[in-house]
Amino acid sequence: MNKKNFLLVLCLLLPSLVIGCKQPQTSQQTSSPFAATQTTIPGWKKFEGRGAQLQLPESYSGGDLSQYLDVVVQKLESLGPYYQQVAQSLKQNPSAFVIWAFDSKVGKSGVLSNVTIATEPVGSTVTIDTYLDMITKQLPSEYRVVERKQVSLDRYQAGQIVIEATISGVTAKQIMYTIKQGSNIWIVAFSTSAEEFEQRLPSFQQSINTFSVSD
Repeated sequence: MNKKNFLLVLCLLLPSLVIGCKQPQTSQQTSSPFAATQTTIPGWKKFEGRGAQLQLPESYSGGDLSQYLDVVVQKLESLGPYYQQVAQSLKQNPSAFVIWAFDSKVGKSGVLSNVTIATEPVGSTVTIDTYLDMITKQLPSEYRVVERKQVSLDRYQAGQIVIEATISGVTAKQIMYTIKQGSNIWIVAFSTSAEEFEQRLPSFQQSINTFSVSD
């Protein structure tokens, strides 16, 4: 698998194992259902889409693709030819993600650090644990789960798994959170290169604690 295809897999495959694919671009709207209940972290901005909200550092671009697809595609393509396939895949799947965002500060590895939010309706018998079982069973052979546990976020209980993959000599790492609200499972996934993972982990953990969904 070449570098371009590896970047595509990192950005699109892992968050879509059970669901599908989708979404980028930033949202800073003032008329938000969350505005009265959550203050933006200084130096960060809010990303909103289809009832979900998350905060990320200012260097991130993306959000609700149904509103910002053209802008997101343009920004991705401006990063160079390796990211054009990612941009094209997003154009073909503009509804797979609730929110899709990426850090415009690309590390030396060339791996595009990104954050995705997706949701899927599930039956009442599907727990976070059973959903994580489904995800891990569908992982391609290149991917390995290096950590799995339950965590308490500011607003929710969540399942957490950390996944690694080494392809064409590049190792990527993703931390994925699964949250059940009513009859829906929400999946929030933060992906980056393995060499950047520990450095970025505190901001990933801070970001996931800003996640909320409207009632």
